[in-house]
Amino acid sequence: VLALVLETGAVDRSKFRTCEQGSFCRRYKKWIARPEREKALWEVLPQTRTPLADGGVSFQVKHTNEAIAHLLLKLNIYASGMVRIRLNEIEPLHTRHEIPAGDVVTEPPPKAAQVSTAEETGKTVFKFAAPDGTEVQASLHHAPLGLEVAVGGQVLQRLNARNLLNFERYRKPKERLPPDSAAVASPDAVLLDAAAHPHELDTNGLWEEPFGGHTDQKPRGPASLGMDVSFLGDVPSLFGLPEHATKASLPFYQEPYRFFNLDVFEYEIDEPMALYGAIPIIWAIHRLGGKTMASGFLWINPSETFVKLERDGSGSGPAHAWWTSESGVLDTVVMVGPTPKQVSAQFHDLTGHGPMPGLWALGKHQCRWNYMTEKDVATVDSMYDKYDIPYDTIWLDIEHTDGKAYFSWNSAAFPNPKQMVDNISAKRRKFVNVVDPHIKKEEKFHVYREVRDKGLFTKKVTYKQIDDPSDAKPADWVEESKISDPSATQPPEWNAEEDGPWVAPQIDNPAYKGVWHPRKINDPTPDLTDFEGWCWPGTSLYPDFTNPEMREYWGSQFALDKYAGTNADTYIWNDMNEPSVFNGPEVTMPRDAVHPYGMVEHRDVHNMYGYYVHRATFEGLAKRTQGDRPFVLTRSFFIGSHKYSAIWTGDNYAQWSHLKASIAMVGALTLGGQSLVGADVGGFFKHPDQEMTVRWYQLAVLIYPFLRNHAHLETPRREPYVFDEPTMLRIKASLQLRYKMLPLWYTLFHQWNTAAEPVVRPLFWDFLDDPQTHENEQALEDQIMLGEVLLVHGITKPSSEQTEATVYLPKAAGWYSIQDGAFKSPGAHVHKLDLDSIPAYYKAGTVVPLKSRIRRSSACMSLDPFTLNVYLDPQTGHAKGRLYIDDYRTRAYEDGKSFLDIELEFKDGILKASSRGQLPEAAVGAEIERVEIFGLKSAPQSAEATVAGKAVALPVPKSRALDGSALHAAVVKVKPFVDMRSEWQISVK
Repeated sequence: VLALVLETGAVDRSKFRTCEQGSFCRRYKKWIARPEREKALWEVLPQTRTPLADGGVSFQVKHTNEAIAHLLLKLNIYASGMVRIRLNEIEPLHTRHEIPAGDVVTEPPPKAAQVSTAEETGKTVFKFAAPDGTEVQASLHHAPLGLEVAVGGQVLQRLNARNLLNFERYRKPKERLPPDSAAVASPDAVLLDAAAHPHELDTNGLWEEPFGGHTDQKPRGPASLGMDVSFLGDVPSLFGLPEHATKASLPFYQEPYRFFNLDVFEYEIDEPMALYGAIPIIWAIHRLGGKTMASGFLWINPSETFVKLERDGSGSGPAHAWWTSESGVLDTVVMVGPTPKQVSAQFHDLTGHGPMPGLWALGKHQCRWNYMTEKDVATVDSMYDKYDIPYDTIWLDIEHTDGKAYFSWNSAAFPNPKQMVDNISAKRRKFVNVVDPHIKKEEKFHVYREVRDKGLFTKKVTYKQIDDPSDAKPADWVEESKISDPSATQPPEWNAEEDGPWVAPQIDNPAYKGVWHPRKINDPTPDLTDFEGWCWPGTSLYPDFTNPEMREYWGSQFALDKYAGTNADTYIWNDMNEPSVFNGPEVTMPRDAVHPYGMVEHRDVHNMYGYYVHRATFEGLAKRTQGDRPFVLTRSFFIGSHKYSAIWTGDNYAQWSHLKASIAMVGALTLGGQSLVGADVGGFFKHPDQEMTVRWYQLAVLIYPFLRNHAHLETPRREPYVFDEPTMLRIKASLQLRYKMLPLWYTLFHQWNTAAEPVVRPLFWDFLDDPQTHENEQALEDQIMLGEVLLVHGITKPSSEQTEATVYLPKAAGWYSIQDGAFKSPGAHVHKLDLDSIPAYYKAGTVVPLKSRIRRSSACMSLDPFTLNVYLDPQTGHAKGRLYIDDYRTRAYEDGKSFLDIELEFKDGILKASSRGQLPEAAVGAEIERVEIFGLKSAPQSAEATVAGKAVALPVPKSRALDGSALHAAVVKVKPFVDMRSEWQISVK
């Protein structure tokens, strides 16, 4: 299999479906182009309004061409500023899959808003106040069903504004129409849904569908749904829709964006093709009413989904999106904002907050496919130390196992794995092993035997056709094929005595309908066998991770007394969990495979399979070591994965285009709530040259929260120390900068954990009122923010093509170069490039926590003192910042007090702090050894520290003039160190 995989040089598009090749998307496109599109079909019945126990309301929804209501609409309004609509069948033939409570949306769900409700002509109006006091009005239109959401009197979003709603109810086998009490004389003439209408209906794929040599059996028939949403005002850009290898400002492609988690080998850039994960969220920027606002739209459906972005014209004005999913229920959420910070807070109020990662997870991770022996691992580890390059974690890929049977070791290459892992731990570093979800079919492998015996594998279904017991022969059915000719008469010469009785000749019966046979249906109790596919081990089986029992079993396998060769510093990487099936349709599991937990078809849950895998791993690690912070890396993900895993962008290329694309891909993921994310530094496929390697590290250390370099089996080694000395030294300098900035990174993750602020984010998130952050090409595609503190501009072309870069600095009090502190005013600036750095600027008015003593791992730095860099607003001489400290490794911080959360402020020449929490003195360091102040109007002549009311003179600050301005920088050495656990301040004069 591997040889076949490696032969290709680019993505094989023939393996993967487009919208036109998928019957439900093709049907939907025809449906929305129907000639009667303006006709109201689905109508909300206001008289059926019923309060729900969760604070929402429900309404029945009736189709104009059906006798009774068959759909139920649930509307919830959450106090944080969200409007949620769900649409499902009433008494369906088959239960439509709904995501269990707590898996994506928190359980209990978000707090309900205080809502006033009024019935107006043609609509039900709900009013409530957003957290900032802004009035929000959600108008549920009755016919056609639609929702309009306005904030402060300005309409931001309209759902079903273009009347593109489609909801295909389940039908009986081979029936054109779903059940309804209305008698229909001509079913073919009924305008019902995308699977039943009179306008050149495409019936291909309704009940079975071939693709790529596989046939998808659909015993339940069509069940797709779709709807449109319009983003109102002047909408310069839309953002989000991870995971796609596309721009930050989403292009409006002809082909819809696809969500169908897949193992896409050698994916290409600037494409709406599906990749490994799915977070179907759109962020919109609205310019209207003299204001700029942000809103979000979330489509919660784990089946295959397509999203088409459209505009009325070219350029400015409103933007539209239509969505269609293969099955399940319609579940959408409007996040009203109206600021980016509020949209992020609303998303996490709905889906939950992410946990604090261990500090080590923010350090350097060293990985490749594969480190082949224990000696190989020891050599990599020692070479980092030889060249004094910091790193935190070494990783093992699939070759460490016994024949790709996970939870095992290749005894020839790794005869003493526990000793190897303990040796890494002794260096205060961590270990990560890959554990994929495909299970090797081998009797000696205990995981295979136990999962099989528990009946917890996903199943292959073999359908048998039987007579439909509910299909009775119609009363008017005529089975006689011949009748006596009624026009025949007895011939006059007929002699009854001689010829016998005369009998009229037989003729064909014109009423004959043929021999009646009951309709054939699939046996409701088909044969179920364990589904088998091909992956790295060869024949593999795939557990049903939707089953809590399976997840509990899986998690138990990480216990130290079960997973031999590991210790409490061993963490896990879940790869290939889309799931990848080498011989399956589109390299994944067939849609008609069945998850025995609930007898759910795989099509209904496909995009959540990887989510359930890494959730099970996370929960198992949490039980393995009480109080520890689990770490799991996943390739496949869904809404809510941020609660359980880190994510990387998969098998990228050592190409400049992939380096550039990583800026947008990381930014899109963080807008989808996933902050512990990154791309493989240097690319997975092929080998980067020295310059590309340097530029990739320079960018990655500043914008990848998850910092790992990884490489394909067939590529040359690319650990930092294997390059020539100038290249190695530049990589080393980049990594040292990352470790210097770890206090900032960690503090930003605290903000993500508590306040839902993305650690890395596109510029508009912090500078919404600056229109350049919505429309300037460099600002959108080459730049990104680390918190609200640091602006980074990636260099994504070789020096032969680019010797300078135009950097856009948004409207703020000013900006300071990370390299030399040079001050820049907002606006566009030309930056001359060299190989030693990339453009990056700290925002004026911020205090940045750092550590100046770089050691071999982050754990070795935990007791070291801090450096505080103060970047002043030159007009006011003022700056603010934050520093968060805890023990960096356990969940003790969850008690609400075992940490130090420090608010820093520099004003009138004095740096002081207010803090909350209690940090044990021996646990970690909390001392200041250095303060560096940028943007002073004159060089200070003295400095003083006051601790617990006692003043101590500090050494005279060392000052210098900042290039390009009349401002100064000063370094204050804090001797003795100031312990931030006490009351303190530092002043300069």
